[in-house]
Amino acid sequence: MCGDLTGIAAGYKVNSWLSPRMIVAFALALVGAMFADQMAGSAERVLVILVSMLIALFIAADPHDREDAPQENDKPTATETEVLAISSHPQLQAFIDSSTDAILMVENARVTAANQVALRLLGPNVVSQNVRMAFRHAGAIERLTDPDAQHSGHPIRLVGIGQKNQLWDMRIQTMGPSQKIVHMADRSGTQAAEKMRVDFVANASHELLTPLAAIKGFIETLDDPAAGDDVATRSRFLGIMATETDRMQALVRDLMSLSRIEAEKYDPPQTPVDFSDVVMETVDQLRNSQKERGADIMIDVMAGLPPVLGDSGQLRQLASNILNNALKYGRAGTPVTVSLVRSRSGAMIKLTVADVGDGIAPEHLPRLTERFYRVDSGRSRLVGGTGLGLSLVKHIVDRHRGHLEIRSTVGKGTTVSILLPVAPTGLS
Repeated sequence: MCGDLTGIAAGYKVNSWLSPRMIVAFALALVGAMFADQMAGSAERVLVILVSMLIALFIAADPHDREDAPQENDKPTATETEVLAISSHPQLQAFIDSSTDAILMVENARVTAANQVALRLLGPNVVSQNVRMAFRHAGAIERLTDPDAQHSGHPIRLVGIGQKNQLWDMRIQTMGPSQKIVHMADRSGTQAAEKMRVDFVANASHELLTPLAAIKGFIETLDDPAAGDDVATRSRFLGIMATETDRMQALVRDLMSLSRIEAEKYDPPQTPVDFSDVVMETVDQLRNSQKERGADIMIDVMAGLPPVLGDSGQLRQLASNILNNALKYGRAGTPVTVSLVRSRSGAMIKLTVADVGDGIAPEHLPRLTERFYRVDSGRSRLVGGTGLGLSLVKHIVDRHRGHLEIRSTVGKGTTVSILLPVAPTGLS
């Protein structure tokens, strides 16, 4: 980029360091640096600094003193006496197109240049349009059409440009007479992440308060001598309290597991684990603990499967969650088929768990791994789910650099497939 700036400046002689043009150029470069300091990303900071330097260079350069200008006795033409506007320079487009955010140049309330991101956002014909037609957003129009506005470069939050709920941070900086540079960064992802965090806290609080409220109510009831002396009532209430306590304990355990897995997501496991043994142990445990549904598990494990790189505890949790879901939501008396084979490429081990049940409608499939997302809240609570099972599975699969796929047909059932990388030969 330094080479580009040198080429742009070729043929110009810079004015004296004490000239007014040089002082203004230095001031503009300083303002550009201060504006860049407000940017979140390093790429955007570099871009704004380069653009401000480019503008300062044009202001500092004297167009009357070009090396290829006419001789002293010749009169300069009108074109040669005009200061070349930054928005018309051929190198400008290359600079602004290098940004992943939307960047526009505005002069006298009219768009004079826009990078590809801005063109995709506002339309391919936005250049040369008035900002009122280009943005169609009251907040943006108000700031870009006011000639007396003092632009500090601080972000202005705008909602609804592009898509209805799309969120943007718009920064405006005055770069010359009636000329402004507009930088727009998409903050929709940040907003979605913040909403997920808020929803997670709210859902976790609700899930914990519900069993606590039930337990407290039963304790108060049992404290009444009339109810406390009734053996049948006391036994029933104590049983419900134990169930609610188990539910709360399972929720806290899942929350702790989720927190630990998220903290380790950038640290993939490096220990070879026999995934066949993990799956077989999980099946045996469920057959012993769930006498009615446990007998419905049908398993087919390919012989001689290599180990995977994994965390044995998390892989057990993964297998348990998937199998428990299949047993809970499959119809009673129908088979739950478990298959463990090597993938076609041989580089991964594939676990498939299929149930026969009501299935899941297509619109719910993309959200199944969200925390506390339930297709049928009433049924999930009835069977004792915490709402974190598939979210945990997704995080475990991601940490193991694997792949999770959920396919379902309404009225027929659901199939969950997981692919995990095979451990290198030297580690097995």
